[in-house]
Amino acid sequence: MLSERKLIQALSESADESLDFIVLATGERCGLAGLEDTLANCVRALRPGGLLFVQGCPEHLPEIGVFLDKRLTFKYWIAVESANRGNVTGLPSVHGAILLFAKGARFDVKKVRFPHESCAACGKSLRDWGGKSHLMHPDGHALSDVWKDLPREDNYAGISDPVLETILRVIGPGSKKGVIGSVGGSGRAPSTRRASRAASSVPDGLLDQIIRGDAVEVLRQLPDGCVDLAFADPPYNLSKMYSTYEDGRAEEHYVEWCDSWLAEYVRVLKPTGSLYVLNLPRWTMYHAEFLSRHLSLRNWIVWDALSEPRGKLMPAHYGLLFYTKHPTDFTFNYGEVGSLDSRRYCLRQSCVRRRKALGDDEKEPLTDIWWDIHRIRHRRDRDYHPCQLPDALLERIIRLSTNEGDVVLDALCGVGTTPVVAGKLGRRFVGIDIDPDYVEITRRKLAEVERVGRVVRSSTRKARPAYSKKTLQLELRAIAAKLGRLPSPEDVEQFSEYGLDAFLSTFPNWGKALKAAKLETSQRGTSPIV
Repeated sequence: MLSERKLIQALSESADESLDFIVLATGERCGLAGLEDTLANCVRALRPGGLLFVQGCPEHLPEIGVFLDKRLTFKYWIAVESANRGNVTGLPSVHGAILLFAKGARFDVKKVRFPHESCAACGKSLRDWGGKSHLMHPDGHALSDVWKDLPREDNYAGISDPVLETILRVIGPGSKKGVIGSVGGSGRAPSTRRASRAASSVPDGLLDQIIRGDAVEVLRQLPDGCVDLAFADPPYNLSKMYSTYEDGRAEEHYVEWCDSWLAEYVRVLKPTGSLYVLNLPRWTMYHAEFLSRHLSLRNWIVWDALSEPRGKLMPAHYGLLFYTKHPTDFTFNYGEVGSLDSRRYCLRQSCVRRRKALGDDEKEPLTDIWWDIHRIRHRRDRDYHPCQLPDALLERIIRLSTNEGDVVLDALCGVGTTPVVAGKLGRRFVGIDIDPDYVEITRRKLAEVERVGRVVRSSTRKARPAYSKKTLQLELRAIAAKLGRLPSPEDVEQFSEYGLDAFLSTFPNWGKALKAAKLETSQRGTSPIV
């Protein structure tokens, strides 16, 4: 790895658009100051499709990311589980961070796999495939943007050898031209304002209520310093189908809108209050860059929540920022939630019950990488909402940062996960949403909790079809083995006992139907041509 002097020299001597990749370690430097010229030189020297990897710490890297996002195409915030940093006021921090940007929209990385691991108790795969073990690739699971399979080394002062080796595997072998180096210097720390206003109370007409209205307009009705915990899970600007909110704003307008309600969140927090905001890493960078001017960052929590495996580097990382108004004086009930079942075990409920009955119950500490909470998988567990959060996520946040009787705010509360969980845990709440349907759903759920202690969901059980997805996929795999290639729809008409209509009506596209068959052809090394 080049020193700072040699790195700057190598970049300055590189012709425009001549480098395939640059790997830049910023260490534990403080933010962007003094680094602008080096980053601009990186942008200049990268060829179209070239890759820029930037290592840094979560408290300083967002500022660099926002700078680069205006010049390159954001691809991933890679979270690397690293050695425990220690001496952190907040969750134990193991989150080392690497930004990946590309020059232009098109880029290429290589698919990297790590071996499958088995549960120490039941022997099944640690990754619960939900009955889809026939789709597991024999070479292992694909790399995501949360790296937990490497030795836990120091990735804060620089890039450890195992992480650098993985980066080079992602870049791929061959005669690629690149530069790997580090920059030093202390830079400047982000400015932080400490609020000293005394705490006040939420007006009675707004407490324990779900209010329909614009988030910023309703928040302005709240007095300064009146809530103990503020949580937000805003729309991610992905053009999701909300019935009232337009989820496809121009990027600068989306950031401005987020800053407007974040500013109100900062204002209404008590001096001892905490704020959590969840978003995709690209937008989380902007939230962190804004909030670090006003509050104290405790952790960039990584919610490792792979929803649908896709791409060569699978997106699993949701950024969950944890800020407090005071750097040391805040509610933090780590003893209540800080112990997890070891990751050596799987999360299948049958396995959990069996091993705990046998006294097999190894624990490990909760850190700022949360890998044990799944996204909502089944329709029976969700309401009519495109991005509903699991109760377990909010329960952990509320238990960690509030006590009974404290006030929890969610001004973008959707179908009410935050106020419902808060109510179950004996907290007061203020819920706000602009959508009348979501407000009605939340009020109904709260009434059910008050009446019977839980949310009542109707059964979604349907008649079992004559064949399952797994049956059809395995038949295509058998046909692929017979033909020595991936089968076409014409092959299915000739060889399948179920008929082509069964496949076309069961799968959204032919590629989904061929998942298991592709494993067969990849093992044989045969052509995937249909």
